[in-house]
Amino acid sequence: MKKLLMACGVAAVALGIASCSGSSTGAPTTYEDSLSYYMGKTQGAYFAQNIVTIPEPDRAKFDKESFLRGLKTVLEADTAEIGYLYGLSVGMNLGQQLAMMDRSGVPVNRKMLYAQFAESFKKDSVSQEEMEKLNVTLNELMSAAHEKMLAKQQQDQQEAMKKQQAEAEKNTAAGKEFVEKAKAADNTIQTTESGLSYKVEKQGEGAKVGENDVAKVIYTGKLIDGTEFDSSKGEAVSFRPTQVVPGFGEALKMMNKGSKYTIYIPGQLAYGQNGTPDGKIPPMATLVFELEVVDIEPAGK
Repeated sequence: MKKLLMACGVAAVALGIASCSGSSTGAPTTYEDSLSYYMGKTQGAYFAQNIVTIPEPDRAKFDKESFLRGLKTVLEADTAEIGYLYGLSVGMNLGQQLAMMDRSGVPVNRKMLYAQFAESFKKDSVSQEEMEKLNVTLNELMSAAHEKMLAKQQQDQQEAMKKQQAEAEKNTAAGKEFVEKAKAADNTIQTTESGLSYKVEKQGEGAKVGENDVAKVIYTGKLIDGTEFDSSKGEAVSFRPTQVVPGFGEALKMMNKGSKYTIYIPGQLAYGQNGTPDGKIPPMATLVFELEVVDIEPAGK
């Protein structure tokens, strides 16, 4: 499905048409507008996906409307004002550096920085001797700043690790309690040596999924509080047991075509101590999956 959608987008740009589906959403009809349209669509989607890569302190304050306001300022700038564009570029680079310094406990007076920048920049010339003196002083100050930043980063990392460990221990205990209650209420739930618990809703027929086979699976994944974090939405998705988290792969290898299981994957067999980068699955969270193997493609075919 993803490849089909990508092919559709490329064709639309190349041919200058509105879209593969012919939707009436204001999509363009000329090459120039098609290029603009799909640059915007694609880049917007890319940055939406990659918000999770923003450092955590910034992500907590991140606002999409503010981001768009900054983007719009640059895109709508008068390209004839070359100096203005250069100033925007230098200002953004400095701003990113200052934000990182602020987070690391090294605040900088922006008004003073700008005033001194402007004073030096407006001079007709700067001697090499003066430049060398300024560099020596700044390097000394930046060296001290880097030491402070490193100490703050290490402190933050230690605190984050402690917080993560506490959350992991809490989730481990909650998951264990959840599975034990489920087993007490339903004696058909079994547990393997690895710690994976499962209930056979229906056992299929034929050969079970092999290590390198491709299983076509319909699934829904939830946290123990019932929050759904993933689903194939009723469509079969292809997996090899080696391509998924250990508990999911272990369950697949017990199933054959037509099998339906409910599985309970403890944190150590799922996403472990770190959880997922997007935060949907917390550290050491126990996962509950409803699985159905609708077909198996043997390895080598």
